[in-house]
Amino acid sequence: MPLFSVTIPAYKAKYLAETIDSVLAQQCPDFELIIVNDASPHDLDAIVNRYADPRIRYFTNEHNCGARNVVDNWNICLGHARGEYVCCIGDDDTLTPTYLADFADLIGRYPQVDLFHARSVIINDRSEVVEQLEQRKEWESVYSLIWNPRNTHLGDFLFRTSALRSCGGFYRLPYGWAADDLTAFTVAAAHGCCNTQRVGFCYRGNAESISHDMTCIEDKIRAYQHWGEWMAHFLEREPSDPDDRRLRLLIAAGLRHYVEAHIDDMVEWDIRKAPLRRGLFWLTHHTAHGISLRRYLRATAKALKHRILS
Repeated sequence: MPLFSVTIPAYKAKYLAETIDSVLAQQCPDFELIIVNDASPHDLDAIVNRYADPRIRYFTNEHNCGARNVVDNWNICLGHARGEYVCCIGDDDTLTPTYLADFADLIGRYPQVDLFHARSVIINDRSEVVEQLEQRKEWESVYSLIWNPRNTHLGDFLFRTSALRSCGGFYRLPYGWAADDLTAFTVAAAHGCCNTQRVGFCYRGNAESISHDMTCIEDKIRAYQHWGEWMAHFLEREPSDPDDRRLRLLIAAGLRHYVEAHIDDMVEWDIRKAPLRRGLFWLTHHTAHGISLRRYLRATAKALKHRILS
């Protein structure tokens, strides 16, 4: 069986060939590539059939999971994985040639660890790097992972397949919102996380991605509220390491503010797009989502200020 299973839950066709090419260009050849077509209306078959590489395994869902239930397709991909370690990347993301090789090096030095994380960049529609994300220390505990927030995406993470399956697979939340975080925290709870020092993952920040879709903002807010509830429950356990105990207290003290600020940022962003229509929507719906009038007014003021200044 291969060491790595690289999985692609595929729906969009535009960048799929570029994504596949980046996987097949890996310096570490010990992998399989699993592509699961989520009953896409696009001709993904024609793209995948260009390749004769025996490491590619291609499947098509009978029914479309859809954007809201995208995590279901992540878990379908996981179900096909035969590798000891598995990652799940977007159908428009790319990997650098050393992505798997750097993971293999870390696995050799930290065989007990179940979660690994790749340093990342964000690329645009022309595959140009527009942002390079921070370098993290080689090993960190789950509390360090939580305390030092970072701009991560699902494809940043590599999981020990058995560990991911034992916790029920990828955490299921609407649109996958915060699902990657909760999955990573669950898998890292026992042995922490190792981080590559070279860039390995290229996340494509484009308007077609689920991450940029704010038409489902209410579902995303509920998902993030669930994130906060999960975190509060997780923090009830006291770690044995003194540094982790200090971090746990700091995380718990700022948790409510952190969750509320994140939700308020989403509301502000939503109001920016259509101040009158969305402002009125949140005026009448803020209490239903646990948002106080004060928080609503602050988000509205920030959105209007941004509109005026821009």
